[in-house]
Amino acid sequence: MKNILRHWRIALRLAGGLALALGALALLGDLHITGSGLNYRPSALGAVWYGWHAPSLNLMQAIIERYVLPQLWSHVLLPLLLWPFWQVAALKGALLIALSYARRAAHSAASPSR
Repeated sequence: MKNILRHWRIALRLAGGLALALGALALLGDLHITGSGLNYRPSALGAVWYGWHAPSLNLMQAIIERYVLPQLWSHVLLPLLLWPFWQVAALKGALLIALSYARRAAHSAASPSR
């Protein structure tokens, strides 16, 4: 059991590191160097998702509005889709890494030391 938890923590850290790297690359892609200096034009999560695979975004919207809760789409997910992509990726990476360490801290606090 201990081995499985260790592998999950490693997988969470790896996924978190990849998400942080993706966020950093997206931020670098949003920084444009022009003749007048450095310009920042963030690409929204929704725009990136639409460019990557538009049918899945449309399907997600239809499922949530029809079968889950229409207000969830309009009040929670739509504002999230307007956030800059790099912020969402970096936040996801940071949360995954924090979760991997929190699981270890909670596990070691629950077991008595010898």
